[in-house]
Amino acid sequence: MKIVDKMKDEDLGVALIYNFTKGYQKAVPMEMYDIVLPLLYNDTFRNEILNHHSFHDCLLACASKDENFKENVLSALEDYKTMTSKALGIAMIQHILNFQIVDQTMCGLPLETHILELNEALKLGEMLQNLKYHDVKGMLKKNDKKIVILQSASVGYDVDLSRFESLGDVVMYEDTTQDQIRERIKDAHIVITNKNILNESVLKGMHQLQLICLFATGTNNIDLEYCRQQGIKVANVKGYSTDTVAQHTIALLMHLIEKNAMYDKYVKSKEYALSGRFSYFDEVFHDVSSLTWGIVGLGDIGRKMAFIATAMGAKIQYYSTSGQNATSDYQQVDFETLLKSSDIISIHAPLNEKTKYLFNEDALRKMKDNAYLINVGRGGIIEEKALVKVLNEGHLAGVGLDVFEHEPLLENDIIYSIQDMNKVILTPHIAWGSIEARQRCVDEVYENIMAFLNGINRNIVNL
Repeated sequence: MKIVDKMKDEDLGVALIYNFTKGYQKAVPMEMYDIVLPLLYNDTFRNEILNHHSFHDCLLACASKDENFKENVLSALEDYKTMTSKALGIAMIQHILNFQIVDQTMCGLPLETHILELNEALKLGEMLQNLKYHDVKGMLKKNDKKIVILQSASVGYDVDLSRFESLGDVVMYEDTTQDQIRERIKDAHIVITNKNILNESVLKGMHQLQLICLFATGTNNIDLEYCRQQGIKVANVKGYSTDTVAQHTIALLMHLIEKNAMYDKYVKSKEYALSGRFSYFDEVFHDVSSLTWGIVGLGDIGRKMAFIATAMGAKIQYYSTSGQNATSDYQQVDFETLLKSSDIISIHAPLNEKTKYLFNEDALRKMKDNAYLINVGRGGIIEEKALVKVLNEGHLAGVGLDVFEHEPLLENDIIYSIQDMNKVILTPHIAWGSIEARQRCVDEVYENIMAFLNGINRNIVNL
């Protein structure tokens, strides 16, 4: 049923809000209702909404037909607040909507009624169900900022990047090689990347560029000082993967220390069925509670790891690579002591001048012969040439690597020359990458840009 033009009263408002709630298909945060009447009472929007699949596309079409469209809707946000409040009150009194707290937010849910279906309102609810109020308002306020995403595939194909469309004119590339960067960002105001190297030679002459955002915490691929000199702000994300990296650290260690791959193979090969023994202990494993666990880097992830390792009963000691992170909760030791006395060492540090090849041949040889080494920090903290050498000489009980000097590995990478691959587990830089962590990462970048557009420095690392 088409909405009746100009019939802007509380009864129609109730019907619109009810149908919007049905189309939203989940609990509607109260602030979302403020956008319903300003949009659906706008002639241009009402005439366009059924012609488009996404809210973004609908807004573009409306703006192309009415240059004052966005300004008019934003102005109407205040004009229709009173009518919206009255319509919500009537909906509650007449038992059309039910209001309840969901995730600490007051929300509306539709009840069974005989209100006729209003297609435009249903469609609007469907369009907005994955957006927040400030997303919608941001899309209406959107300026002409050009946002270039250089490596969308680096956060996976199963995360939602659509929110960025509310912030500017977005150009998205799945991946970008080093020699493609300059051409792709030449007229960008904001660049989002992950591992692309953005140094002076790449950024020189990019006079419009105002902000670089990273789908990452580490900033070693960005020339921060040059950006600071040029007035280009750089923002990273923090804390989005703490639990995920700690979880993966445990997974790598347990794979090595429990010898599960070997025991799994033993059972599946039917050797166990033919053995005549109910248990088989040819590969020795240990209680973690009997071991000393050394942690390199006591940032958020290092602390989380120490907490988990403590719960497992291990004795904890740590080495702070920056010298700035200290706590009385665990024993702090110097690097040599950590190497010589730890049964397990896990690396949770960034790559910088202090950590580059921290684990060189000399350091690796100081570790116990039967020690385990896990790196979920950065490739380059371990000198891989030296690691392969000591492993092939029989030193160390096991090594778990999620990060490498070359990512991806080279086809003839030295890592492939490890003679006993049963002593290692290798994963392709995924410790940070649960679906939840990757979406948190993307959402944090969005919030960084939103803050920047509003004149707020959020996670800026080069002030």
